[in-house]
Amino acid sequence: MLTKIIYILLVCLCLPFSLFAEPAVPAGLEAGSEQKIKDFYLSNVKEDGSKDWEVKGTEAVLRNNYVDIDNMEAKYYSDNDTIFVKSEKAKVNKENMNADLQDNVELKIPNKDGTYVTITCTGPLEMRYNDGIAIFNNNVAVDNPQGKLISDKATVYFDTKDKTKMKIVAEGHVKIVKDNNVAFADKATYMGESKNVVLEGNPRLIYFSKKDETPGSK
Repeated sequence: MLTKIIYILLVCLCLPFSLFAEPAVPAGLEAGSEQKIKDFYLSNVKEDGSKDWEVKGTEAVLRNNYVDIDNMEAKYYSDNDTIFVKSEKAKVNKENMNADLQDNVELKIPNKDGTYVTITCTGPLEMRYNDGIAIFNNNVAVDNPQGKLISDKATVYFDTKDKTKMKIVAEGHVKIVKDNNVAFADKATYMGESKNVVLEGNPRLIYFSKKDETPGSK
């Protein structure tokens, strides 16, 4: 799922802003000067005419190879579902396709049953596509109907050619909640191919069976 998330982020953010070509410099204006676009909206459609992706924001500032976006909201449409990405600040490098999202980053991905996986972090969310790395920083939370993961930082390592190969490393005050069970550790590593999770650094598991529930609780 998270390899799909990283791909979606790159489509929603990096690729659309690569369309911002450097405008011709008017007479009297120095090269490299800022170009501002207020209340911008970008979108793309598929060959069948259906929506592919759309990105909007209150302002985009273009300077050299960078695009700075305020109050960014992006949507990616896939298989009758919609993926949502938003942050108060975003910065995209058009040259190497790296992107940083800052302040109240939120990502929502639909499950097949109509529910959503929601990932939030204070930011920055750093995406380094050419290196196959995405880093979620500060107050990271992954919430879905199957459980919840909380950590200070989460790093996703992925293969840009084979999206089935990936590793997720959550670090700092790691907490995993599933049903009534809670696991704690300094570090948790999830291996995408084997689907195994390794807890390191003071791992602790609190397991509650149904018979351990408080009498009268539901």
